[in-house]
Amino acid sequence: MKTVLIEMLAFALLCVFGTAAGGFLIMLYHGVASFVAGSQMNTLSAEAFLSGMIAAFPVLLLFVPMFLLLTLIRHPRYNKILGSATIAVLSMSAWFFLAPISFKISQERNFFAAQSSNDLTPGYFRNINGSLYYFTFASGNYVSGIRVKNDYFSSDKTDNAIRILDSGYLNFKRDAYGFSDPIVGENLTPPPVLQNFLKGIATITVHAAKASSQGIVKWLIFSSIMAALVSVGAVISASEWKLADAFYITFDTFVILTLNCFYLLGRFDTFVQALENFGSLGLLAKNNFQLAINCAAMLFLILLGTVKAVVHARKRMESEQ
Repeated sequence: MKTVLIEMLAFALLCVFGTAAGGFLIMLYHGVASFVAGSQMNTLSAEAFLSGMIAAFPVLLLFVPMFLLLTLIRHPRYNKILGSATIAVLSMSAWFFLAPISFKISQERNFFAAQSSNDLTPGYFRNINGSLYYFTFASGNYVSGIRVKNDYFSSDKTDNAIRILDSGYLNFKRDAYGFSDPIVGENLTPPPVLQNFLKGIATITVHAAKASSQGIVKWLIFSSIMAALVSVGAVISASEWKLADAFYITFDTFVILTLNCFYLLGRFDTFVQALENFGSLGLLAKNNFQLAINCAAMLFLILLGTVKAVVHARKRMESEQ
C-alpha cells in the first residue's frame, strides 16, 4: 500500500511540475523565436506560459511511465508489481480522459499558431528564400534595400545578381521552427538528432489530437500507444543490474514511440498495403496497423518479463538449496 501511495504522489508531482517546466520552456522558446535582431527581447509572457503548459501536458504523459518506472528501479524496496500496476492505471487514465481535454483547449486557444512574424529590422544582412538581403527600410512585408543572389560570389554570371529594392514586397514568414528572424534561426536551429526527436513528438501529438476528436473508437485505437508504453513495466526486473533495467525501460520506451511515429509518417505504407494479400486477418491488421504494432510490443514485453521472472525465481530457489 505504501508503494501505491508513493507512486500516486510521484505521479501527481511529476504531472504538475513537469507540465509547469514544459510550459516555461515553451514560453522561453517562443520568446526567443519571436525575437528580431535590433529589437527588444520579451521572453516572459503569462499567456505563452499557460498555452505552453496546455501543449506540454500530453507530451509529458508519453514519458511519465518511463520516469516513474525508473524511480521503482532506483528504490528496490518498493513493491515493483504494485508500483508498475499503479503507474499503468494512472498513466492510462490520465491519457484517455485528460489528454483529449488538453488537445481541445489547445486548439481553441490556438495561441502559437496565431502568432505572425515580427517586422524585420534594417541594418542587418539576412539569408531569406535563397538570397542575401540588406534592408534599409522594413515594414511588414514591404522592404527597401538590396538583394544579392547566393551564387553571386561563386559564379561568373553576375548579371541581375544584385537588385535594388524600393518598397518591394517580400513574402516572408516564420520558418519551420517558428523563428521570426533568419539571423536567429540560423544560429539556434536544433541539431539533427534533436530535430528528428521534436519532429517525432510533434507527429505523435498532432495525430493524437486528431484521433481524440474523431470519436471514442479512434481514440481507443490510438491510445494503444499508452498501453504499450506502460507495458514496459513488465521488464522492470529483467536483469539483476539496476543499470541494465534502466536501459531496458528507456530503450523500449523510445522504440515504441519510434515505431508509432514511423507508422504515422507513412514509413510502413508499403508493408501495410502488402498485408491485403494475407486474407481477412491481413486486412484486419492493415486497417488497424497501429493497434497491431502496440499489441505486438505489449505481448513481447509481457512474455519477456514473465520468462525473466521465472528464470530469476529458479535461480533464487537453487541458491537457497
